[in-house]
Amino acid sequence: MRRILALFALLAGAWAQVYWPAGTTLFVGKEEGGVLRFMGIPYAHAGRFEAPELLELPQGRFDARHPGPACPQRGSLEIRLGAYLPPQSEDCLNLNLWIPAGPPPPGGWPVMVYLHGGSFTGGGGAVPIYDGRPLARRGVIVVTLNYRLGPLGFLALPGLGEGNGNFGLLDQITALRWVQKNIRRFGGNPDRVTLFGESAGAMSACALLASPHAEGLFSRVILQSGGCNQVKTLAEGFADAERIGQAVGCPVEDLECWKRLPVERYLRLFDRVDPLFDFQKAPFKPHLDGDVLPEFPEKALARGAGGSVAMISGANTGEYRLNLPLYLVGPSSWQAFGALAQKRGVDPAAAIAAYQKRYRDPKDAFFAFETDRVLLCPALKAAKLHRGETYAYLFSYEPETWPFARAFHGLDVAFVFDTFEVWPFWLVFMTVPELEAARPVGQLMQELWTDFAKGEPLKSGLLWWPRYEEGFILGFDRKSGWRTDPYGERCALFR
Repeated sequence: MRRILALFALLAGAWAQVYWPAGTTLFVGKEEGGVLRFMGIPYAHAGRFEAPELLELPQGRFDARHPGPACPQRGSLEIRLGAYLPPQSEDCLNLNLWIPAGPPPPGGWPVMVYLHGGSFTGGGGAVPIYDGRPLARRGVIVVTLNYRLGPLGFLALPGLGEGNGNFGLLDQITALRWVQKNIRRFGGNPDRVTLFGESAGAMSACALLASPHAEGLFSRVILQSGGCNQVKTLAEGFADAERIGQAVGCPVEDLECWKRLPVERYLRLFDRVDPLFDFQKAPFKPHLDGDVLPEFPEKALARGAGGSVAMISGANTGEYRLNLPLYLVGPSSWQAFGALAQKRGVDPAAAIAAYQKRYRDPKDAFFAFETDRVLLCPALKAAKLHRGETYAYLFSYEPETWPFARAFHGLDVAFVFDTFEVWPFWLVFMTVPELEAARPVGQLMQELWTDFAKGEPLKSGLLWWPRYEEGFILGFDRKSGWRTDPYGERCALFR
């Protein structure tokens, strides 16, 4: 309450400039529409291929009006389509806060910590599609953050110490430790932290459920389009490093060579141009290092790890529909469909039989096959394996402006953050009818996500949300409501 009373504002254009005292630090931020925003706060420092070191709050006056540096990358899809990304630097471990402007409730505001997606190779916490204002207006503190990406965050090398292949995960864990240590200074409740993420962010969140280093740092988790199976062994990581080392001219055992390598050489490793590339084989992912991640997250969940953490898990029904090159090079015959399924370790005859029941076009079938295999079925499997309080959903909203794309990968982000009119989502919701149809679905998701973070009953206008063990999921669509669990039908091939 004292911090709220100490807050004052100076008008500065559309945003009001605000000051927030936190111990010996005076944060300078911005306010708009009842939400305070503080950006670019450093939470850790790390040398290349080194574990991050948690930082204390900066001393004196700290200008938090603008985003901090982004981590080195080529960029995720939204960034390549023109979304804003701050200048890049290896000194990129910073976070952003959105705080309700009123006095906090007893115990403090619930906290929602978001991990961005981007295939572990792109994205950032300050990308505008992750604007925390709409969620914060519902009575939570929203935290977004940067973590190291690609080879700088997830390359495993023989001879590395703590965090080998998992520096990006250690960054996320350190950001959660920063929240535990400091969020009370901003009116937050460290005992009510929800970790949520989309795509690689959700895969990371599930890995953290299995990490002893993250135990006790969050009490709730929301997995959007990312399951618990996207990890690699160190042996696989070392084999990836051997191939990468040949490309950049560094033997795997020469750590000094890897540390001296100009960052521009690493950036060349981010590109993936093959539209038929199997994401399961991507080199930059969390690794089973025996410490940060001692076992496969699915196995950890099955034995009860994270059982005290309440979970929401789900995916979109058209995850792979925005892989535009597949429209040109995807399978044009069922024989070609079967060959691709076989390359992905699935019996071709069984795959053809399963998807011919649902699709006439083998290309449409392959979109669905990849959706189910890589994202949808792992997300539902995580819900099935989880031993604690669990809810599941399917997001199936199909924009009429882009009917071919259907409920594509990442579309749900616009609904959760209410960033329909932010580029590049504006391309999808540029018409008034589309925006008017989408907004109620987004409001429902925002209400349920924040109610979950607050520990309140998940009912909204739906009476209640059945737990996944009852055989139902919540379908988010133009007419949202309960659906029977599709796991048995859609996921039999991938169990």
